[in-house]
Amino acid sequence: MNINQLEYLRELCNSGSFSAAAEILGITQPALSLQIQKLEEELDFKLIDRTKRPLKLTDEGAVFYEKTVDILQQIGRLKDLSLELGEQIKGNLRVGIIPTVAPYLVPLFTQNLKTSYPELQIEVFELKTEEIVDELKMGKLDCGIISTPVSMLNIHVTPLFYERFYAYVSVKHPLASSEKLDVDEVDKNDIWYLEEGNCFQNQVNSICKINYQKKAAQQLVYRSSSIESLRRIVEHECGVTFVPELATINIPAEQEEMIKELTKEEPAREISMVTVKKPARERQVAALQTVIRESIPKRMQQKPEGWIVDTML
Repeated sequence: MNINQLEYLRELCNSGSFSAAAEILGITQPALSLQIQKLEEELDFKLIDRTKRPLKLTDEGAVFYEKTVDILQQIGRLKDLSLELGEQIKGNLRVGIIPTVAPYLVPLFTQNLKTSYPELQIEVFELKTEEIVDELKMGKLDCGIISTPVSMLNIHVTPLFYERFYAYVSVKHPLASSEKLDVDEVDKNDIWYLEEGNCFQNQVNSICKINYQKKAAQQLVYRSSSIESLRRIVEHECGVTFVPELATINIPAEQEEMIKELTKEEPAREISMVTVKKPARERQVAALQTVIRESIPKRMQQKPEGWIVDTML
């Protein structure tokens, strides 16, 4: 048994096929198949059920694979030891960020990052919360930025900042002249949605007390994963959508009147850094946390008195 075989097994599980894994690893498919076969012969049990498409781990293989990921993460920590022991913060940091945060947060901290840590490279992946947590546990990400609280086990959560929810109301809408928006006065069929399963949408559903599945009265049902797409729909059609506080920072002055505070409880969401319990690149993660906090408006760093909306995850 050797490290290469363990890395081959990990990539095979990630890719779901011998051909895809071989291409990523830069080896031939027969060579990959032979290495997995040798590993199985040494272990004296099958790791992969080759009759499934995509490939699936056997029950014994699943137990072995869990240990494999732990071992490879420990090896990764050894490789990073020189970075940890050095005085400079440098290297590559793989960061998963949910789509309702990434396009607004990343531009805020990139310049500070370049200035404070010029040798630290950040690789950002826009992923859903569940994907971020899964890839953290598999060692494919070093840290994640998600909305919390979440009920997921074996992750460490560090709150970074808090952002309020705002309504974004079309100038054609009957409530456009209101200074603040009472969600109870909004026709639920006027609300434009993010796609189902998005934690931001789960929070909006809680605020508005709406059932996602019951929205069917509109001629056009536009379910998007992008807050910016829904803003454009509201601007050119009619209706209401909801935006987080960071998304309001760069809205043009001529459209600021479309942003409405909510009248009840001032709901907000908590944005946190998540890692495994012992992250491989702890100093780099801490440096990123520092840069983010320095880049966020100070009012957003204090926990608000209002309602921290659950993610339902």
